[in-house]
Amino acid sequence: MTESIDSLQIKENMKKAYDEISPFYLKWTESSHATRLSYVDTMLRSIETTTGAHQKRILELGCGAGVPVTQLLASQEHISVTANDISETQIALAKERLPSSVDLIQGDMMSLKFDHEELDAVLGMYSISHIPRDEQTVLLRRIFDWLKPGGQLLANFPETNFEGSSNESWLGATNGAVYWSSWGREKLVQLLREIGFEIKVDEVVVDSEETDGVSRDVPFHWILAKK
Repeated sequence: MTESIDSLQIKENMKKAYDEISPFYLKWTESSHATRLSYVDTMLRSIETTTGAHQKRILELGCGAGVPVTQLLASQEHISVTANDISETQIALAKERLPSSVDLIQGDMMSLKFDHEELDAVLGMYSISHIPRDEQTVLLRRIFDWLKPGGQLLANFPETNFEGSSNESWLGATNGAVYWSSWGREKLVQLLREIGFEIKVDEVVVDSEETDGVSRDVPFHWILAKK
């Protein structure tokens, strides 16, 4: 656990770690692909009925190498995709796998800027929890402002309330530590409602992860919320 949080150092460490492990991480995440795609399908069907018949603008936070979610979004007619990741290596891998129509932005998700009610949906899978909790609160309020009425937020977070960093060997990373934080399921739902979101999906899915040869079950809290 961390008592004082240096956000800039956290993000520099995160960038270094993901720059190093990106090719392995792409393979490591395959066990969660079906879950991710299932939720994206639910979100896509929902925005078709809530934001009207027009070109959809979707932002993905923490797109990684663009597999499989960004690829799915980019394959849809009438969807314009902007995808962000802090890792230069992840963005380079995404460029190899995605059409040029996808607007890829490398950098801290907290530095992103969009106009009021510009977006139809925002996705953050296994990504928003990589920034400190106070920044998560600011970002969620920004997302609410960016979304059109009826727009959707799809995201997941660790189920429990905590803040902390891995040691420097997570998935083989030697140049930086990976950081996670979460308000916990109950407080996150309360926060989203206070911001103004209507909760459409609020459930926990357990991922089976293998790290350093050890398998473990990790519960993630999945949220689909509507403005």
